[in-house]
This record gives sequence, C-alpha cells and structure tokens, in this order.
Amino acid sequence: MSMRRAILLASLLVSLAGLISGWLVFFESRSASPSAFGAYSPRLFAFVLAYGVLIVACAGFLFLPRRGWERRAAILPGRLVRAGALPEILLFGAPLPLVLFFWLGRRFTPLSAEHGIRLAAILTYAGFLLACISSMTAQRLKKLALRGVLTLMSGLFTLLLLELALRIISPGSVFTPAFDMRPHVRVRIDAAGLAGVSPVGTYSTNKWGMRGDEPPSDWGGWTTLVCVGGSTTQCFELDDHKTWPWLLQEDLRRAVPHVWVGNGGISGTSTMGHILFMQDVISVTRPDIVIFLIGNNEKFNYVFGTNPSANSIARQRTSLSYRLFCASRLLQVLYSMKKAWFDEIPVLGTPWASSFEPQPLRGPEIEIPEDLHDLLRDPDMTRNNVRRLISLARGMGVTPVFLTQPMLFEDTPYWRSVERVDFAASDTSVVSAATWWRLLDMDNRDIMEVCAEESVACYDLASVVPHDRRYFFDDVHFSEAGAALVADSVSAFLLRAGLVR
Repeated sequence: MSMRRAILLASLLVSLAGLISGWLVFFESRSASPSAFGAYSPRLFAFVLAYGVLIVACAGFLFLPRRGWERRAAILPGRLVRAGALPEILLFGAPLPLVLFFWLGRRFTPLSAEHGIRLAAILTYAGFLLACISSMTAQRLKKLALRGVLTLMSGLFTLLLLELALRIISPGSVFTPAFDMRPHVRVRIDAAGLAGVSPVGTYSTNKWGMRGDEPPSDWGGWTTLVCVGGSTTQCFELDDHKTWPWLLQEDLRRAVPHVWVGNGGISGTSTMGHILFMQDVISVTRPDIVIFLIGNNEKFNYVFGTNPSANSIARQRTSLSYRLFCASRLLQVLYSMKKAWFDEIPVLGTPWASSFEPQPLRGPEIEIPEDLHDLLRDPDMTRNNVRRLISLARGMGVTPVFLTQPMLFEDTPYWRSVERVDFAASDTSVVSAATWWRLLDMDNRDIMEVCAEESVACYDLASVVPHDRRYFFDDVHFSEAGAALVADSVSAFLLRAGLVR
C-alpha cells in the first residue's frame, strides 16, 4: 500500500472513531420523559438511530471489499486542496472555535462538557487534517508547512504584544492571580435601590489591591491590621469611606494615630480561601494583626448547598493550567471576561446584591436534625480551618483576631415562616430564614469554641449587631449604619483588649 493510501485510510479510521465517540454520548443519554425503550424520547431515538446507520454505512464503505474506494474517498479533500488557501483556513482556524466551544460551551449546551464529544471533535479534526495531507502533492505540502509556520509565528507575536500591553495597562495582583486584587483600581459604584446605602459611591484599591490607604512606607513604625473575609468584609456596595474597615481605622486613630487598616475582603471566599490568603498575602505583608470575619460563606459546606469545590479560590496549585494562568496576564483577563460575559458573575462596578424582600415558605421545611452539624458535608471543616488560620498566623508572627458574623435573621416565629432563597441552596430544599440563622450561629459558636481552646481573641460581633433592617440592606450585608456600628464595636474591643495600643 502506498504512503498516500495509508494516510487516507488512517484519516477515515480516525474520523470513524470520532463518529463512534460522539454516538456513544447520545446512546448513553436518557430523556426526561422516555417513550422508546424506556430511555429515549422519539426525537432522541430517531437521532441515535440515524447516527448509528451513518456509522454502519461508513464502516461498510471502509471494510467491505470494493475497488476504487480511495479515489471516491479522496474526492472531497482533493477539491478542498485545489481551492487555494481554503484548506489552511479550515486547518488553522478550526482549533480556535473548538477551544472556545470546550471552554464556553457549557453556557449553551451540556454537550461541551462531555468527554465523548470532545474526543469526537478532536478525532474528526485529525481525520480531516490527514485526509487533506493525503491529497496534497509534495509542492503543496511544502506550501502548507510554510503557511503553517508563518501563521504560528504571527500568532505567537500577536499574543506576546497583547501580553505586554496588558501588563502595562492592566497589571494583575502583586501577590497571586488566585485573588483578583488589582492595584490602583478606581470604579464608580451604582448602588441605587439598596436600603441604607448611598446610591453612588467609589470603589478604589491601593498598590496591594486592597481597599484603604496606601501602606505606610515606615511599615515597622505603624500598628498595621488587615481585615480578611468575604463580601461582608469587602463591603463592595459601600463607598470607600463608609466600609467598616475604613471606619475602624478612623476610630482607632483617635486613640492611636499611627494605625493602618487594609481591607483584604474578597467576595465569595470562605475559610478555605482565607487559608490561601494567609499563605499568599499575609506571609508577604506581615501586618501586626489579622482580623477575620468568618461565617457567611461557610454555607458552601451545607448538604443542600453548592459543593465546597465551588469555592473558586481554592485551586489546584500544582496543575499546569494553574501555573500558566499565574504566568499570563492575558489568560487572567480572558478568564475575567468569561466570568462576566458568560457566567454572568458580577465584576467591579456591578453590585450583585439587592435589598431583601421576605417571601413566605413555599412548602414544608426540610427535616432539621437536633444537631445542625448533621447538615454539613464536613462537620469539622470550619473548626479545622480556623485552627489552620491560627497556626499560620502564629507561624508568621501575626496576631489573629476573629469576629462572629451578624445576620438580619433570627430564630423567631416570624422568621420561621420566611423562606431563605440563596444561590447556594438547591430549588428543592426549602429552608426557613430562622434555620439559616441557626446554621450561621452554629458556625459562630464553633469559631468561638476553637478560639477559646487556642487562647485567641474572638469578639462576638453577632451578639452586638441587632437583627434589625437598619443595619443590613439584605440578609447579611451591612448598610452604612451597620458598617459604622461594626467599626465602633470592633475598635472598642481592640482597644479594651489591649491589642491596639
């Protein structure tokens, strides 16, 4: 068999393997209301059947003995090869839409996440590439190789220019790309409609990507604090000068002038993310005190919530993809664009929160065990993570201080009749607002118990902030009055405990 015939045969076999891989995905699919063989809807059954017939026909064309099969099989690729630069356009252009489909396609169809569909697309592309090569003369192959090299070099040069430009005009975090802590950001906040919040504000960051003043140049001569937490620490919807970390700095400076407070709150992070923050940020900055406001995002551990792995900050740091992500500002920007445009995750300048409107329970509440820890995937997760945070802080020579998380809800007859609708809860889980508070209160008590065991300062902020709508614009995020109350209470505690002096 000649080399040309061998390549053409290989292309057909690879393409057939791709067809089979795709067919298996549909064959293993099941309809929500099956009517054929107890598994398929009529349309799905017809598609699987037609797809299977196509595979059998292709296999018969390949394996049944007949003369001139290679001539007939080479008609289409031969015509493409003679059509000027069309093969190059298809060959060099196909990988980009394939990559975009695999990366973004889940937004449009679950098929993009199926390994069988991915394998089918790759094999089909490889078969098409081999088919074109089998129809090319030596001179045409040389031209294809030259155009391929030029395309590759020009593409790499363009990517390099984009990378350099983004590093200049949009520098990333000075610590790690795992946290979107971009330095010297300044955006306008549109918070119209949020109760107790000014409709317009400013969100800005310093050279470290934290909200707050620039770090003092004489770092050792100041008392320095960094507040670590999720959205209730970040206070994104509030103006820079109305967040509780900023107001805490103002209160402390009345007693101790040389105090600096940085706001290291990152929306969505739980204790898993705080551990990484300690390792990546606090290990470098080494403030005197780290204040942790913990509790709200521990709901990722609830059995009716999102899997803990959904906490996107906790990444696999040993993977090649993560290392490439850290090394390339272009990949970081593309990832942010994907989150904003396709995943519809709010970005800076787009508050995601809204004022809370109570809704009555839509049915019986889920069965609540006597010990609420039974509703956790990992009953010891928060306690173990708090111990890890304490250990990390002590190893860095930093004083840890913990705050419990306040909430609008409380365990009363009224809130037992109100449903808590949350992005982390499934549609089938009916949970009352009172139960939601009891779960948060359980986390708060766990944190206080660990701090008592470890002889670490813990301020029960949740017992100080009333369950009153004046202090929250939704169920858990502080209004301007709430942030002021938090700052006053925490500053008094720090001064009273002698932690800041």
